[in-house]
Amino acid sequence: FLHLFLLAYRSSVHETTGQTPASIVMGRELRLPCDLKFGCTPGDDVAGEDYVSTLRQRMDDIHERVRSNIQGASNRMKETYDINANDGRYQPGNQVWLYNPQRRRGLSPKLQSSWEGPYEVVTRINDVVYRIQKLPRGKPRVVHFNRLAPFAGSNDEQAEARVRHVSPPDSELSFEEFMSLHSNGQKARYGVTREESRDLFQAPADFCLAHCVAADLRMSRGIALTFKKAFGQLEELRRQRPEVGRVLQITAAEQGKERSVFYLVTKQLSHHKPTYQTVWDTLVELRDVLLSQSISSLAIPKIASGLDGLDWRVIRSMLEEIAQREDCGLLLLPDLPMQEWAILQVSSQARG
Repeated sequence: FLHLFLLAYRSSVHETTGQTPASIVMGRELRLPCDLKFGCTPGDDVAGEDYVSTLRQRMDDIHERVRSNIQGASNRMKETYDINANDGRYQPGNQVWLYNPQRRRGLSPKLQSSWEGPYEVVTRINDVVYRIQKLPRGKPRVVHFNRLAPFAGSNDEQAEARVRHVSPPDSELSFEEFMSLHSNGQKARYGVTREESRDLFQAPADFCLAHCVAADLRMSRGIALTFKKAFGQLEELRRQRPEVGRVLQITAAEQGKERSVFYLVTKQLSHHKPTYQTVWDTLVELRDVLLSQSISSLAIPKIASGLDGLDWRVIRSMLEEIAQREDCGLLLLPDLPMQEWAILQVSSQARG
C-alpha cells in the first residue's frame, strides 16, 4: 500500500508551502482515480498549442506563492522561538555565566551545576554570537547568546580565592584527538615546559618531583631505583593502593625542607610496558592533584621514554597539552601564576 500513501502525500496541500508537492514539481495536480472515472471537472481547460507557455506561467506563479508561504512560516516560527529567548544585549567587558551541562567525574549529576564562569565578553560578533574568555586567563571561545546569562558576582572586588570547577573546556583534546595530531612526532608547545640538562635531585626546593612506576612498586632499575633509594617510604605508597592511572604521593624532608614526591602508576607490573593511553590518564590525574594543592612547579625526568620505550616527543607534547589547560579544578589565589612543569633531564651525577 506504499504507493497509495505516496499518492495521498503528493496530492495533499502542505501547511508550510500552501501547495501540493505535485503542483510544485509538475505545475498541475495529480489525476486521482475519481478524475479518471468521472472525467475533467467543468471549466477545466484542455491542453492545446499554448500548453507549454501556460504551464511555465503556472509554475512561476506556484513557485512565487510557495516562496511567500515559506517565508511566512519561517517568520511565525521565529516569533514563537523568540518568546523565551534573551535579547542578547551584552557588551564587551560584561561578565556572564556560560551554560555548559557536562558530566563531571566524582560528583553526583544532581549536585552538578550546569553553569560555569565568570566569563568576560570579548567581542560581539553579531546580534546572537559572542566571543567570550574565562577569567582570569581562559582561552577565548565563540558561543551563541542563548547559552549566556548575566553574572552578578563581585569576584573582582574581593581579595578572596576563586573556586573553579573540574570541567575540561570544549576545546580540550581527548586522547584520541591528541594521538591523531601528535603520534607522528608533531610538537605541541605552549611554553608550559622547559628542558634542562642537570641533576634532577638538585632542583630548587620549591619544585616537587615525579616519576613513573608500576603498580607492584618493585622499582628495581633505572630512575625508579634511584627514587626508591633516595626516598623509600614503600609502606606508605602501598597504603595508597596503587592502580594504573593513579598518582601516589609522599613527603620527603631535604635539608630541613619538605618536598612532595609523586609516583605515576603507568603500568601494572614492572616488566610490563606502559601505553600512551595509561600515561595520558596518569598525567591528567597528576594535573588535577597539582592544581588541587596549588603546586605550580614540578621537575620530572624524561618519563616513559627510557626503558619503557615510548617516544619522548609524544610524551612531552602530552605534558604541554594537559598542563596548559586552565579550566580545571583549582582554588586559584589572586596573582598565582600559571603552573609551570619543568622537564629536567637526569644527569650522570644523579645520586644513588
